[in-house]
Amino acid sequence: MRKYEILYILDPQEEAYKRAIEDIKDRYEKIGAKLLNENNMGKRRLAYEIKKKTDGYYYVTQIEVEDIKNLEEFEKDLKHNQDVIRHMKIRL
Repeated sequence: MRKYEILYILDPQEEAYKRAIEDIKDRYEKIGAKLLNENNMGKRRLAYEIKKKTDGYYYVTQIEVEDIKNLEEFEKDLKHNQDVIRHMKIRL
């Protein structure tokens, strides 16, 4: 099993980032990923404007996943999620 840390920058509106976090957790279950750790870092100012937004809600997770193909499909789906401004995956 491979471990990953994924940083999300979410829409700073309260209902939007809560909806995005729940969606991310549900998708982890669908791909068979085990959530090891999560850290809500809160709302922060972005270094530059992204999608006409100057602030973002930072959310970091550490997961363990067996099938990398499922994780790749998960990342493709994230690109279509309006509540996710950016994301970054790091293999641990």
